[in-house]
Amino acid sequence: MGVELAGKLALLPEIRSMTVVTTRVLPGSRTLWQKLRGIHRADGIAGVLWSAASRIRHFPRSAEANLARRVAERCPTARHLHFDDLHAPESVARLTSLAPDLGVVFAAYRLKPSVFTIPRLGCLNLHLGLAPEFRGSSPAFYEMLEGVPTVGVTIHRIDEELDSGPIITQESFPIDLAPKEDPIAYLQRYRTEVLIPNGIRMMADAVRAAARGSICERPQPPALHPVRRRATYQLKRALRRQVAWRHQSYAGPAD
Repeated sequence: MGVELAGKLALLPEIRSMTVVTTRVLPGSRTLWQKLRGIHRADGIAGVLWSAASRIRHFPRSAEANLARRVAERCPTARHLHFDDLHAPESVARLTSLAPDLGVVFAAYRLKPSVFTIPRLGCLNLHLGLAPEFRGSSPAFYEMLEGVPTVGVTIHRIDEELDSGPIITQESFPIDLAPKEDPIAYLQRYRTEVLIPNGIRMMADAVRAAARGSICERPQPPALHPVRRRATYQLKRALRRQVAWRHQSYAGPAD
């Protein structure tokens, strides 16, 4: 997702130079058992089997090398740096040496001040969700589970909390609360076809405004809900039951 965003930003006339920085899904290293537990919690035993089959299918291709190839294809004029941990001293030193004007973040883990304060104009984050109501993970999932008929996209400035910085811009988009297809598959398609393209467009507009010195922002109101965690396998089963109930409810009583 970040590579697609970088490719769009690279086309902006306001961008003089760009460095695409990639990192691991989570900072630090995890044991195989920890990885399997995380996959099982999110996707059950089927997810564990699918992950194992995928690794066998793509072995020995390096994920990092594949990512570098994609960056080179989408952003041929950009420099590419990859760090296992953005907060490691050597990573911070390398990023500082770039003297960047603006940082743009998408689909990364929570950044510390040692990183997000490096750019002269700070860092902007593309969050798939309406902040502060839907801060955190699993965009569109909790909206559908709770019966909220729209899903937001938020561009905000990064601060020390998660998805809590001043808002640059927000938009909302309708969602089908009772899709005919499997709701998890629908959500994956909805993110790809609706949320991500619109989020990329909105971030491009925000970067243009930052380059012109016309960016506006407003503080977020206090959050009334806890940060949403990654949807578990059990929550996904609950969503499927909820959508099935909506189908029956919408159909009305039988004649």
